[in-house]
Amino acid sequence: MQERRERPLWRKKSELLRNRPVCVDELCFSEPLPELPFEGLYSNEILEVAVVTEGSGVVQIFGQAIPCKKSDVFIIPPDIPHGYYPSEGAERLCISRLLFDVKDWFEGEPALFGHPRFCYGVFRDRSLVAYAMLTANVLGEVLELFSAIERESVGRQEEWKDALRARLTVLFVKLGRYIGDALLDIKETGHGDWTYAAYSVRIIMESFGDAELTLESVAEALHVSKAHLSRLFKEFAGESFSKHLRDIRLNNACRLLRETELTVEEIVSLCGLKDVPSFYRNFQNHTGTTPSQYRAEKINQRTKGEKIMVVLSDISEKLQQGRGKIVVQLIEEALNEGCDPEKILNEGLLAGMDVIGEKFRNNEIFVPEVLIAARAMNMGAQILKPHLVASGVAVAGKVCIGTVQGDLHDIGKNLVKMMMEGKGLEVIDLGTDVPAERFVQTAIEENCQVICCSALLTTTMHVMDEVVKAAEAAGIRDKVKIMIGGAPVSDDFCKQIGADIYTSDAASAANAAVDFCKNKQ
Repeated sequence: MQERRERPLWRKKSELLRNRPVCVDELCFSEPLPELPFEGLYSNEILEVAVVTEGSGVVQIFGQAIPCKKSDVFIIPPDIPHGYYPSEGAERLCISRLLFDVKDWFEGEPALFGHPRFCYGVFRDRSLVAYAMLTANVLGEVLELFSAIERESVGRQEEWKDALRARLTVLFVKLGRYIGDALLDIKETGHGDWTYAAYSVRIIMESFGDAELTLESVAEALHVSKAHLSRLFKEFAGESFSKHLRDIRLNNACRLLRETELTVEEIVSLCGLKDVPSFYRNFQNHTGTTPSQYRAEKINQRTKGEKIMVVLSDISEKLQQGRGKIVVQLIEEALNEGCDPEKILNEGLLAGMDVIGEKFRNNEIFVPEVLIAARAMNMGAQILKPHLVASGVAVAGKVCIGTVQGDLHDIGKNLVKMMMEGKGLEVIDLGTDVPAERFVQTAIEENCQVICCSALLTTTMHVMDEVVKAAEAAGIRDKVKIMIGGAPVSDDFCKQIGADIYTSDAASAANAAVDFCKNKQ
């Protein structure tokens, strides 16, 4: 039996931001618009601003497909199901994306979801989504604001929070001047009603696999009547609660039939469906075919690209389980299929370690699980490394790490090292009992961007101060970031000695190092 492959329809703030104040990234989409309603759509816990930077296509919001092209902007509030797809015949659709929690950065009415001044009034007439067509000049200004927001988020210089907040405000005021007509208008509902309906959509996206999920159970949780919530939901989503829930469950049943070897009974259970006979009946109404016919047809239609996507997903999944030998076999399979080594690294190995880091930070897993996953990561990386070198792929950055002089503890240091390697960094491990001069000499000889110092004993913390002073004396202080960590270390101590970065856990240390190295390039 093949395990269920997780692909959340509702994405948590912690997963999207990954310990960052905001997220600025670029995504390209190549999969065509799905045949089934709502298939492939997802929603976020936080707000998304998407700017089309290349190609043309469709932004699907609920059941409405909205054409888009370069310079179009979509502002999508929390909990709104959406997806991006290229035009027929187009190679891809690329967007620059800004994700942030409005409540973290705005106050008062602009932070109140559903209020007319939410996000400085960009949602005209209570539209579910704000849409703007920008001129080439304004597009450049908006993308420069994205870059400035990312720089403030990564650099975190003095008063960075005020600077970031100011740039977000300018961004929304600027976009508000170009917002067009309302999309998906729901102007008859009030602020509280909008919140109820949006929360209902979130519950469906997050918990569709719960067979006990019904309109009545959601209404009871929200302390509103079933009839009132039913009316609100239909105005909000354009279809009834029961139909929307059924479509989401059946779409996920289709995905599991395509991507796994689960039995029909197992799929019925995982998708929160009632029973096998009713599943067969509803599935035929939904797709026009039986589950077995659907599975056979989709397997035969699977393209080379789709096969590679499945293998990459399996690499990530098996890495998380610590199954190193299987990870190696899957990497070899992907290479034999002609998959780009960098794609295997990013969407297989690093994607799996990202999940491990997030779970570790949230106390969902602990040190043994991280070490097992990291070992699987290293096994896969050894197979992939010569192919990456041959294709000219550079490492994300270089770090030297060690436990400071007088301290022989290395568990925390080893964990940070593994998490950093899991992020694609080259890590030079100096071991334990490392004097300040050796940290600095290694950074010079190996051209490291980051020096990472660990200590478990309060009696050895002073060596970190010596590392900072040694870097200054060697004339490299402006060329490297000095990161410190360990049980007795704090952010106040970091500032006191003039170090650059303090993190409280291994996953955060890896993220901070990658962010700095990326910004340095």
